[in-house]
Amino acid sequence: MPNLNSKSKVALMINMIAPARIAVYSGLAERFNLLILHEGLESNRDTWHDLDGKLPNAAVKRAWGWQIRKTERSGNGEVFNYRYIHVTPGFVWHLLRFRPDAVITNEMGFRTVIALTYGTLFRRPVWVWWGGTPHTERNIGFVRRLVRHVVSGWARRWISYGRSSTEYLLRLGVPPDRILQTQNAVDEFHFSDVAEPKFNIQPGPVLLFVGQLISRKGIDLALRAVATVQQEGRQVSLLLVGSGPEQQALQDLSKGLKLKNVHFFPSQEPKEMPSVYRSGDVLVFPTLEDVWGLVANEALLSGVPVLCSKYAGCAEELFSAESIFDPANAGEFVAKLRLALSGQLPKPDRSRLKTTREIVNGIVCAIEDSTRGPVRPQTAEQAKT
Repeated sequence: MPNLNSKSKVALMINMIAPARIAVYSGLAERFNLLILHEGLESNRDTWHDLDGKLPNAAVKRAWGWQIRKTERSGNGEVFNYRYIHVTPGFVWHLLRFRPDAVITNEMGFRTVIALTYGTLFRRPVWVWWGGTPHTERNIGFVRRLVRHVVSGWARRWISYGRSSTEYLLRLGVPPDRILQTQNAVDEFHFSDVAEPKFNIQPGPVLLFVGQLISRKGIDLALRAVATVQQEGRQVSLLLVGSGPEQQALQDLSKGLKLKNVHFFPSQEPKEMPSVYRSGDVLVFPTLEDVWGLVANEALLSGVPVLCSKYAGCAEELFSAESIFDPANAGEFVAKLRLALSGQLPKPDRSRLKTTREIVNGIVCAIEDSTRGPVRPQTAEQAKT
């Protein structure tokens, strides 16, 4: 057992350090002796720089291993998406050397099996930080289903991104009293200052998309929906900020649809994002599959109304029905765009967002309890709210 008069040693095992997570990780580093073990940036994160240096209170180590990039291609052979598989045996060395009092591991895969093996051998609590939803997990293959089955029966402590990820864990048979439900979050203070628009787009109103230019983001459906409202005579501009393998195909589609006032800009540095959001009047988030969707958080914090896909894990937790739509339903998409362009979407409601401090405090209390003894039970209602 750890010395309760000193900080507990906690290892956090993740695939890579994301800018949006810095605030939460920094909060954990203030309360624990924190070792962050990561697997290195994926090659498509070209605007993320010096993230290790933004965590001065934590020890940050890249564990030895491999990144396997899987290329997904369309019917004509064009690349439209990249997925990465991380295999990192170096986690074992760092865990044995650090000997943490508790481990937090992200998602359910190779590193989580390593974490659970360590926790079992040395009788240390392991928390699995999970984000997948019933929708994102619907088409996973046999091997991943088998891993989910093994991990869900093995792990005794869970941190879920929110309601949708909790729902999936409950479907796996995880007891609700083992789940700490929180949210996926960004640093709210980063968006608190008034920022000038990064782009001066005319004419207005301006529909904004932010994210990777890949198939599952549903951008082609957004282009078609905007083309329809423009053909109805509505004046609207579309601003797309992001990079990815589908960029040329989307630009070609835009020309084919004879869209007007469409502007493509590459991914921006994290420090520029408050100005990016204030360049639009409505954020359109047409994703076909996202475990959460942090762009929605960022838009809310920037005071920008959001039209959110029902397939985003954050949808029902952050928005009312008026702001949620099915991007695969062309008629519904266009109808929601008409409301957005008429200024009839609900105003941004920041009260639905948990703050970084709330999230950190919840995780810290759970970790501290687990290092002192058995899991503290929650009611089913607490796990679902």
